[in-house]
Amino acid sequence: MYMFEVCAKCGHVGKNFYVDKIFVVRASSGKEAARVVRNFPRVKHHHKDAIRYVIRIDEARYWEVRRMNDMDPYFLCHSIQEQRQTCEITPLSEKVTEVCENEDTTSKKRFFEGKKAIRNPKKYYYRFDDKERYAA
Repeated sequence: MYMFEVCAKCGHVGKNFYVDKIFVVRASSGKEAARVVRNFPRVKHHHKDAIRYVIRIDEARYWEVRRMNDMDPYFLCHSIQEQRQTCEITPLSEKVTEVCENEDTTSKKRFFEGKKAIRNPKKYYYRFDDKERYAA
């Protein structure tokens, strides 16, 4: 059995935010250590890049990180209210896919005039009187 230092993305700090935390694990390989840490509480399990890095370490570093984690207020709190009071964390932002500005996100319903599709029905309706609003 070897000792590994695994850095993972941890959550519960806000939507689209994370905190990098270091865990230490005894495992037979680096892949096994990463698999074990991915299933730890507070780690973002479903992210592809949840595991940042895995390093094989010696026993002195193992106990140093264990002591640091035992005193870390992020791991000691039991609720979000307690975390807000005791922890001073600066969460990192995840890249969020932005919605295209030109795309109409309010409705996915398509409008037609005969067989011709109308791209922007609001602009189309303003061109005609209320009596000729038969396109919808």
